[in-house]
Amino acid sequence: MAEPSPSLNSKSDPVCIANHNVLLVEDSETDAVIIKMNLSRDARFVVTHAKSLGQAFGVLGEAEITVIILDLNLPDSVGIETFDSIHARYPALPVVILSGEEDVELALQAVANEAQDYLPKKDVNPQLLTRSLLYAIERQARLLAERHNSIVESELQVARTIQQQMLPTQAPILAGYEIAAVCEPTKQCGGDFFDFLQLGEGILDFVVGDVSNHGFGSALIMVGARRALRTCARMHGDVGKILTVANQSIFEDTGGEHFVTLFYGRLNPVDHVLTYSAAGHPVWMISADGTIQALESHGLPLGLIEENQYNDTETIALHPGDLLLAPTDGAYEAMNEHGDHYGTDRMFEVVAKNRDKSTAEIRDALIADIRHFCQPLQPFDDVTVAILKVQD
Repeated sequence: MAEPSPSLNSKSDPVCIANHNVLLVEDSETDAVIIKMNLSRDARFVVTHAKSLGQAFGVLGEAEITVIILDLNLPDSVGIETFDSIHARYPALPVVILSGEEDVELALQAVANEAQDYLPKKDVNPQLLTRSLLYAIERQARLLAERHNSIVESELQVARTIQQQMLPTQAPILAGYEIAAVCEPTKQCGGDFFDFLQLGEGILDFVVGDVSNHGFGSALIMVGARRALRTCARMHGDVGKILTVANQSIFEDTGGEHFVTLFYGRLNPVDHVLTYSAAGHPVWMISADGTIQALESHGLPLGLIEENQYNDTETIALHPGDLLLAPTDGAYEAMNEHGDHYGTDRMFEVVAKNRDKSTAEIRDALIADIRHFCQPLQPFDDVTVAILKVQD
């Protein structure tokens, strides 16, 4: 049905200042003349006339048509099938139905089948016709945008599910140690990730990484980075070498336009020794007495410089009660509505209050406190937290 008249002279309305190619499909010469006369007063519309459905398809195959004015009863097609035939082949084009008095039910059925509007022939005038065409074009554009967004949302949801399935579903069981981790993307997909790789002789490699930016693009880089690290971990015994090779792989994929901050740790649970190398990603060791030690990160983020080497491998002895806290910056840089950052001090306080609990409980308490801090907003970046604790 025709809607209230828009402001036809509004310069802010892109539909109103565009030129529109109108295909008029009408077998009656008299009606066609009336329609063309009504539109001739508006320079925005250029009318092409077709007297049959066959002629209409010929025009549509050659010309860039913006909107169709369609009579349902033509020499080669009668009734709702006339609209359905055009809509099936050109579903993106808005169609306004021309209706004789006896065709009102058919016109309404066509609207139900996704025609944008119908016009009773006896009521056609320049204002009504112009208004109907402009609204039809606007509504169709909005409908197509909504459908596109729906498809994109659906595809992103599938991508999110796939990405989440790549993350470990449960922490590894390791005698004398307790591990927990979580990754919460701020969008459907994210660039944060964590991983655990159980190698021979009880060795456990664990990774926390953060791809620059967030969203679908970062998620693609995350997938490649994760695969490169997993492949390298089984080929090289030195964690610095693993990062060096992974850096080359990430640079090949991104050309230096994106980077990945990363902490890579290798735990020997028998000797209680942690060997690690880091690429611009801070991690903290919190001892049983509450002493906080930042594990130095000397390496550049992965993917910035192709030939960069990661030779600065560090080793640290682990003791009962020690807790390794490995977040991404989305955790401690989370921001509230006043522009205040969550900060590392508050993060350490939450860990200290809960350190006698399980690593899963510490993780959950930290995530809950970050969410509470940000309310009524949501964290603007992906939030990942991984915790490793040496049992007493």
